[in-house]
Amino acid sequence: MKEVGLYPSVLHYSTLIDGLSRARNLDACEYFFDEMIKNGQNPDVVCYTVMITGYVVVMELEKAQQLFNEMIAKGQLPNVFTYNSMIRGLCGAGKYEEACSILKEMESRGCNPNFHVYRTLVRNLQNAEKFSEAEKVIRDMQEKGRYAHLCAKFNRHRYRRC
Repeated sequence: MKEVGLYPSVLHYSTLIDGLSRARNLDACEYFFDEMIKNGQNPDVVCYTVMITGYVVVMELEKAQQLFNEMIAKGQLPNVFTYNSMIRGLCGAGKYEEACSILKEMESRGCNPNFHVYRTLVRNLQNAEKFSEAEKVIRDMQEKGRYAHLCAKFNRHRYRRC
């Protein structure tokens, strides 16, 4: 592209990184992420989220956490998709307290969790037989008036391991 005077934008890089991430080629993702920065493009929340999600999928949580911290330090606030990826990764690693803390951090930063975020956390807690923690998340969600009409979906899956 450069040879003909065209330079990729953050959107181009994000799309490329997303495809490589889905193929679990994180080395190539890192290469193009670094290349984007070298070419003067600053990653946006979407690009950071794609990278974070890629790390989460392959359970490289330390790298995901580093990138999460970096994006905040550089002024890119995580969105609901970023937080959901982090929660999913932490739950996958059995770090349920940290996942619950991320939910609280999310809310304190003014990012309202959607139903998918709650579902990710509650289902992972339920699958780990951490029923009281799952119920607390549901109760907090209800007290905040969020998705009360969908709480029955959680109860249906409550004791599926019993």
